[in-house]
Amino acid sequence: MQLFQYISLVLIIATTSNCFVYDKQQRIANAHFKYSNNHNLNTSSSSYPSSAISPVAGGGGGRTSVVSSDSSNKTSNTSTGSCTSSTELNMSTMDSTNKNVSSTQQQLQDALLYNSYIAAAVEISQANVSVIKQQQQQQQQSGTTILSFLRLARDIDTNTKRQFLYNILLSGNSITSAITSTILPPTHLSSNIIARIPSPSGDKVAIWIRTTTPSQPQTKDNNSKPCKQFVEIWINGGTTLSQQIALPTGTLHGEICTDASWFGGTIQWNMQETALVYSAERIVPRTASYFDEKVHGQKEKEDEKDNEIVVVGGGNVLGIGIGEHWGEKYGKTSRLDLFVVNIETKRVGRVDNMPLERVGKSARSTEGGYVFGQARFSPSGKHVVYIAWDAGEGGFMPKRLGSIYCFQRHCALYQSSVKRLMERLGSGGGGDGEKEEKLSGRDDEEFVCLTPDDRLARSPRFSNIEGEGTRLFWLSHREGFDSHGGVMGLSSVEWDDDVGAKLESRKDIVKPVYNVADDENAFPGLFLNQLPEGCFTSKDGKFMFVTSQWRSTSKILRISTSTGEIQPVLFDLNTEAEGCASADAATDASQSLLCMTDQGDAIVTQSEPNSPPVIGFIPASSLLHENQNHCVPSSVVANLGPISATCSADLKTFADDEKCNYSLVRVTPPHGNVSALVEGILLLPSKSKTSRVPLIVVPHGGPHGCTPTSYIPSYAYLSEGGGYAVLHVNYRGSTGFGQAALESLTGNVGTQDVLDCHYLTTNVLSQFSNCIDETRVGVCGGSHGGFLSAHLIGQYPDLFKVAAMRNPVTNIATMVTSTDIPDWCYVETFGIGSYDWKTFRGPTGEELRMMWEASPIAHIDNVKAPTLVAVGNSDMRVPPSQGMEYYYALRAKGIDTKLLIYQEDDHAIDKVQSEADHWINIKRWFDKYL
Repeated sequence: MQLFQYISLVLIIATTSNCFVYDKQQRIANAHFKYSNNHNLNTSSSSYPSSAISPVAGGGGGRTSVVSSDSSNKTSNTSTGSCTSSTELNMSTMDSTNKNVSSTQQQLQDALLYNSYIAAAVEISQANVSVIKQQQQQQQQSGTTILSFLRLARDIDTNTKRQFLYNILLSGNSITSAITSTILPPTHLSSNIIARIPSPSGDKVAIWIRTTTPSQPQTKDNNSKPCKQFVEIWINGGTTLSQQIALPTGTLHGEICTDASWFGGTIQWNMQETALVYSAERIVPRTASYFDEKVHGQKEKEDEKDNEIVVVGGGNVLGIGIGEHWGEKYGKTSRLDLFVVNIETKRVGRVDNMPLERVGKSARSTEGGYVFGQARFSPSGKHVVYIAWDAGEGGFMPKRLGSIYCFQRHCALYQSSVKRLMERLGSGGGGDGEKEEKLSGRDDEEFVCLTPDDRLARSPRFSNIEGEGTRLFWLSHREGFDSHGGVMGLSSVEWDDDVGAKLESRKDIVKPVYNVADDENAFPGLFLNQLPEGCFTSKDGKFMFVTSQWRSTSKILRISTSTGEIQPVLFDLNTEAEGCASADAATDASQSLLCMTDQGDAIVTQSEPNSPPVIGFIPASSLLHENQNHCVPSSVVANLGPISATCSADLKTFADDEKCNYSLVRVTPPHGNVSALVEGILLLPSKSKTSRVPLIVVPHGGPHGCTPTSYIPSYAYLSEGGGYAVLHVNYRGSTGFGQAALESLTGNVGTQDVLDCHYLTTNVLSQFSNCIDETRVGVCGGSHGGFLSAHLIGQYPDLFKVAAMRNPVTNIATMVTSTDIPDWCYVETFGIGSYDWKTFRGPTGEELRMMWEASPIAHIDNVKAPTLVAVGNSDMRVPPSQGMEYYYALRAKGIDTKLLIYQEDDHAIDKVQSEADHWINIKRWFDKYL
């Protein structure tokens, strides 16, 4: 099973007509693959996540400005909104509102539309660039340069998300950005592959395989068998399978954590490419019933067969038979430990010199302690650095709270020596890891906390800085924050190969930004979850490159590792190598860094609300140029074609003759204690050029999140596909606008955010009155966006005529004791400092009253709008009872309402079939009432 035979692919594919070569003369619009209607994707090989103009004085004590996105000639309009723009979407308007179409035909049309927009989505991960040398090139510096990445695609028919491995050959002059790319046919990866990790040199690839689906939650005797897990090591650029290692799943550890965005970070190689470090679930003891014949009269015994402890009567005990989990998306995650696998001896050992656990707690219990993740080797391989989240040991987690999307959870950066462990793993052995003795490094030097006085630390990265040696960088925030999202800083320390971090050398290179200058070009602070894997331009480490939110856009930032100076990297893949004249002419598209090459070039993506991500290239010479006030040259590497999500509906190709446009709308509301911008992203369908269209207002969830100017297929489907204007609202409280504006919402939910949404909506209706019908306004949102949707139809019943909400918060008072994030209920209702992290208690009667008053349910008597409610029955964040409570209250009032219940879905309702059903229901609801 040779998955990664790059050289063979090059030789075979280059001689066929299937080889697709992109050059600069081909425009982005023409680069899509054209699929025939009967194309069988089941046998083929094949993210979502602006230069602003200063606001001008507006009426009503506020300020407003409208910026229409235009890739060639940016204009602003501060009086009447423009319904046309040269920002174009290469999609034909398939008007699904024809009243003469039968119901069955309309259903088919809706399915076709949804498939077309969802198929165009481009979700990329694990990108890397490697140089593959053939045997005759081994003594030369040249080789075949290959960009590899994974693309996720929805498959509605099988209710799965499929992974495709793409390989793109790069050639040309990187100094001038004259790059030519050859896209090889992508390969569909087996669902058993859970991770693909290239080595630092690119010569090796570790493929992590799970042979069966994850086991079901263990029964009360806790004796279910875990999945088999293996690591395959491919060498010679991933063309030769050299090792197959059976991991000790079920004996040394449980399921491997491959979550790249949270606890696990990513599985990491050492620089010597002899070992990998990873996170995996802690093994819990086996349990037995009090009535088990083998254990009568014993409280616990040692199993003679495998020398394993069996806890009698422990099947229902939290921390033994029942794992204390981390809430939404992490219902099967309890305790994660760190492990190292030596790929030469196939031996696996646990990193044991970790932060101590509470006295008296079993090392095998999942209660208390810490959770370890985001680990990586030091350059010498003698240490690992990692993040430890408080799981009860640190005093800030008396009850485990939901983790995902909660960036305020207490955590710290540690180092542990693995010198002795690495020596043991490298000696003897040769057998499979699952059969080896349980190795550890207990006699390695004591661990060291590198951030003892910091509340938040995550995402460690190493770099060699010319003249300074090795430094360790990480995202930091000494004081931390109570809101679920917030601004971060960047810190570093000198690193010694033998002793590790030199704590006295710490530098806080970029400090968290609290107040942002009243200038739309002012840096709003670092708003990012993790640093990129390869974020340094070259081995001198003088600059770090990251992707960060900058108000409603995602930008690539260049950070000086010595001074902390930050400059956005300005480029526009719509203009390619031509660049743009100045920062004011830069695109409002969202841009992200995928990876860096060894030469310091950047592989990037660019996306807009009406255009799926395009992959591009920026040469190192442009990234290092001193003057970053002008757009730098760039070139398009690939514009990926659609992947159909179903065989039940044709995949439509999109024509050029009808266009969609979007605008950034900025207002400064007169209300609230903190004066700050509120931004909206307004999508206008092409039919708005000839007739007035209804408007759907979409506040985002969180509330401390942000909707970026990037392609979101569900809203492209509603806008161009459904013929609706769509207004995304980034109200105060959103990330990307500075911490002061973000924290101004805490203690004011249900008032300030509602007023912001209403203020922006009325401004848009006024300024775009020639293309939006102010009598047909609806609202749609999920989570906190559902909270705001319910508030808006309750507080402004004459403006908002119809609503659709997904897992909405409708009554904070009934949510606080059943959600995985009760801290959210306190902080958002009462403000910063209102939640005591060291204790756990229920709310008082007065607190319950105030929570109810801040909730949409307080305005239920005013509601007139027909309302669609959708809930995920497995939602731990906003319990489904929230949406159901609201639905039954509306039904009792005689309001036209409909409830969608997705039995197996959680908060996101993101199982492929559920997601499709949900969005088609939303569109048809608005078609009926708006």
